[in-house]
Amino acid sequence: MQKILGNIKSYLEKFKEIYGVETVILTQKDGFPISIVGVWLSEEEVFGVCSSSSAIYAAAQQLSGGQLNYLFIEGTRVNMMISPLQDLREFCCTIVTKPKVNLGAIFLRIREDFFNLRNILLKLSDIKPPLRNFTEKEIRSILRTFSVRPGEEDFNKIRHEMFELSDGLFEKIRNKLRELLTLIQDIEMISLIYEGGYSLLTLSRTAEFCETSGEDVLAYSLVDTAARLMWITKKTMVKQITCDCNRFMYFIYDLEGCVLVIKLVKRKAKLGFLRLVINSYIDKVKATLLEGKVKTAILPKISS
Repeated sequence: MQKILGNIKSYLEKFKEIYGVETVILTQKDGFPISIVGVWLSEEEVFGVCSSSSAIYAAAQQLSGGQLNYLFIEGTRVNMMISPLQDLREFCCTIVTKPKVNLGAIFLRIREDFFNLRNILLKLSDIKPPLRNFTEKEIRSILRTFSVRPGEEDFNKIRHEMFELSDGLFEKIRNKLRELLTLIQDIEMISLIYEGGYSLLTLSRTAEFCETSGEDVLAYSLVDTAARLMWITKKTMVKQITCDCNRFMYFIYDLEGCVLVIKLVKRKAKLGFLRLVINSYIDKVKATLLEGKVKTAILPKISS
């Protein structure tokens, strides 16, 4: 068993050789931590990071209909990539990077090493997800496989801004989003979601409605959990989440009071061009939201 875990760690260490990569974490889909290399985490952070990563991974898998290729979370001071191990979707790998990182090298390493990691994990007959509960003895055993430091984090500091929209401001936002939908033909749907996952507005090519959908709830859950994960690791906030699936891509933006989801059909448009155009409209929507009445809300404390 220890030899197999050592082999897993050696593959994860290869990601650390890429410029900008800080931490690499291999986790079961239920949050069970398998291995980690990189930044020194406290006991609370080991389980906090692994459980949050697996929750994000599960929501992204549901959003993508089980066709997730990878999830990329962009923060103000750190980025994270969460990816399944090819067809072995019982496990996910979380890669924490600096804002400036060689993504091409990461994708190349994923293609080369995830196949080998997959074959190693298939041999772990005594690790079968899902594992739901841990005794104190089991927790100690898990933590002994990690390098941990004393816990010192207070997670009750994450703040979100809330707002009130007049009819005029709401119409201004609707017009900007309709203009974006018309401009980029690859966009299939745009949703503006309020705190808690409630839909304010959904625009498609043929309809406009305000009913909350399953996609809205999952997208909000992604941003909410990603915010906690980013705070645990780097005390930073989420800016954008990119969810790459087989046929679609989701661009999900945290607008500090609501969440904006853009669903695109994967065609020939360049990702860099799409981000450039969309980000210009995101700035306009943010500016309009700032005209609303702003209040401060504190997210609930994360239990250890």
